Amino acid sequence: MKQRQLIIRGFSYIFLIVTSFIMIYPVLFMVLGSFTTPQRFLESIILPIPNTLNIALFRRVASTLSSAYTFTLIRVAFYIVVTLGVGLIGGYIFSKMNFPGRNRVFLLFLSGMVMPAILMLVPSYLMMAWWPNTGGNNWLGQGGHGLIQDLRVLFIGGWVPVFAIFLLKQSFDMLPTEYQDAAKLDGAGFFTIIFRVYGPLLKPPLVALTILVFLGMWNDYLWPSLTITGTDKWYPIGMRVGQVMQAEISPSGEINYPIVFITAFLATWPPAAVYFLLQRYFVQGLVGSGLKG
Repeated sequence: MKQRQLIIRGFSYIFLIVTSFIMIYPVLFMVLGSFTTPQRFLESIILPIPNTLNIALFRRVASTLSSAYTFTLIRVAFYIVVTLGVGLIGGYIFSKMNFPGRNRVFLLFLSGMVMPAILMLVPSYLMMAWWPNTGGNNWLGQGGHGLIQDLRVLFIGGWVPVFAIFLLKQSFDMLPTEYQDAAKLDGAGFFTIIFRVYGPLLKPPLVALTILVFLGMWNDYLWPSLTITGTDKWYPIGMRVGQVMQAEISPSGEINYPIVFITAFLATWPPAAVYFLLQRYFVQGLVGSGLKG
């Protein structure tokens, strides 16, 4: 029996090692390829063997991506504040306040999660293009381009985060109403109860939402590529990376792979670092909110 357990454990370790290598191989290939020359990379077989530090190339690519980094972080911070603020207020209203039709309104909100986001892409684009009194449009939304090619188009949508309201509503349901009653006896107002009484108790789900918003905004490519293609100074990191990589393709079709790998590395490490630093709170936030799989 003991020998059988040792065999099973051995095969388990072998399986974990092999699957871990398969998952980490593309990342390792990218990192090692960043420190090679184009000629050295073409000579590699399984993994590119580094022969230089490429510090100058890292600095060059980093300077090219710096404006996109800054703009993307501003957009990420904006949507984190909006998502957490609206999510806390909406979750508190649907959990701790009683009003006629509360459950029906909440179900109406949840119905928005059923529809795939891609189906709303064209209506959202047309709504931005027909925005009244903007971009040459009249009050009927005709005659111009509206908010297309306008910086504001990247900050208007997503102000009612249904998933955040749902997640935080579940978390509010798990907290006793006595906190609210005690705060009201002390003279606390609506926002004080939400942000200063309940807010500190909801750290795990708030961190989980922060990670989701960060990843979503950092990887956002489709919406900016449709709405601000003619204004490269407002390109977020995803579009800037595509622009840099496209520039590294020579007229003959040759690609400078080390620069491509450096660009990919500089674009992917921030969300990876945020997730690995906060993954403990991420798991706690989802499990503690009743989302057990």
